[in-house]
Amino acid sequence: MPDFSKIYTSNVLQYARSFLTLSLILTLICSPFKDLFPDFHIIKLKENLRELSFLNYYLWFSNMKIPYYFTLLILILVITGIYPRFLSLFHWWATYSTFYTMFIIEGGDQISVIIVLLLIPICLIDPRKLGWITVNNSIVPKNKYLIFFSYSVFVVIQIQLGMLYLNAGVAKLLVSEWIDGTAVYYWFNNNIFGAPDYIKFLIGPLFTNSITVTLINWGVIGLEIMLFVGLFLKQKLKYVLFTLAFIFHFLIFLIHGLGTFWISMTGCLILYCFDPTITMKQNILKIRKVFSSYKKTLLLSEKT
Repeated sequence: MPDFSKIYTSNVLQYARSFLTLSLILTLICSPFKDLFPDFHIIKLKENLRELSFLNYYLWFSNMKIPYYFTLLILILVITGIYPRFLSLFHWWATYSTFYTMFIIEGGDQISVIIVLLLIPICLIDPRKLGWITVNNSIVPKNKYLIFFSYSVFVVIQIQLGMLYLNAGVAKLLVSEWIDGTAVYYWFNNNIFGAPDYIKFLIGPLFTNSITVTLINWGVIGLEIMLFVGLFLKQKLKYVLFTLAFIFHFLIFLIHGLGTFWISMTGCLILYCFDPTITMKQNILKIRKVFSSYKKTLLLSEKT
C-alpha cells in the first residue's frame, strides 16, 4: 500500500471532483429549463415516490427554480474547493437529486452519481480548508486505520471504473454490427447522434473505407478492454491509457456532441489513471516524460 495520506497534500482529488461537477453545471445552465424539468415529468415523479425519493429535494418544492438554484450554488462551492469534508456530502446530495429529477440524462450523469458517492469517505477525513492547495505532511490525517479505509474506497472507485470500461467493451461483442465491424459507420451517420457535416467532410472517408472503419470499430473495443487491464499496469502505462482515453472521449464529443460526457469521464480518468499522491502538475510532467522516453526509443530504433 502506498503512503495514501499524501492524497491530502495533492490537488488531484479536487481536479477530479471539479470535472465531475463542471459536467453537471454545464448541463444545467446550457439546457432549457423546461426541457430538463418538464411539468408532466415532475408530476409523475411526485406521484410515484420510491425508496430514496425522500432524499430528492427537487420533490420538496412546487417551484422548481428553488432547488435548481440551490443545486448550482452547491456545485459552484464544490468547484471552489472549500471544506471538502463537508461539501462532499452536499455534492452527492445535489448530484443524486438532479440526476433522478432531470428528464434528459446521459451516461456521464449516472457515473457521476456513483463516483461522487464513493468519494465521500475519502473526503470526510480531508483536513484541508481548501482542496486546491497542496500542504505539507504535518497536517495530513495520522490515523492509519482511516487512511487504510480511504485507500480501500479509492481502490473500489478504480475497480468500478475498470469494470465500466470492461462492460462497455465486452457488451459490444454481443452486437452483430460491432462484430462485423460496421457499428461505427452507423453511429457516425446516425440522423440524431451522428457527426455534424463539417466532421463528415473532414474524416467521413475513414468511415466508408472497409479497412479503416474496421480498424476504428475494433480499436474502440480494444481500447475499452485495455482500459480495464489498466487496473493491473504500472503507472507509466496508465498515463498512456489516460492519454488515449482522453482523446477517445474528446472525439466522441466532436462526433456525437457529448461534451458533458467527455468532461465527466475526464474526472473519472484522473481518478483511474493518475497518481493521487502527487500534484496534478507533477502527473502531467510525468506524462510528458513517458512520451518523451517513447519518442527517444523510437528514434534510436530507427537509427539502428
